[in-house]
Amino acid sequence: MNAKEKATRMNELLDTYGNLLTPTQQKIMSDKYRCDLSLQEISEHFYISRAAALDAIKVAGKKLEEYEKKLHIVEKKEKIVNIIKDPKLKNKIKEVW
Repeated sequence: MNAKEKATRMNELLDTYGNLLTPTQQKIMSDKYRCDLSLQEISEHFYISRAAALDAIKVAGKKLEEYEKKLHIVEKKEKIVNIIKDPKLKNKIKEVW
């Protein structure tokens, strides 16, 4: 997974499960993946070392992945979106409306 794909994945997980993280974890993950801040910028903002910032990102990311592994909400959402994008279904929807 490249950096862009990882950022997209983390943003999807944050949108779905972000409220299950601590406020600090939410902010650090938002700074990293939504604001695209560097570890140096995050460490300066939170008065922590770069290593601590990286560790916080890894721990929070692992938690988000664990939530998805148990609940599968993002996976189900992607399946629903793909079904809705199906041209056959679009025609059926048009028939109903």
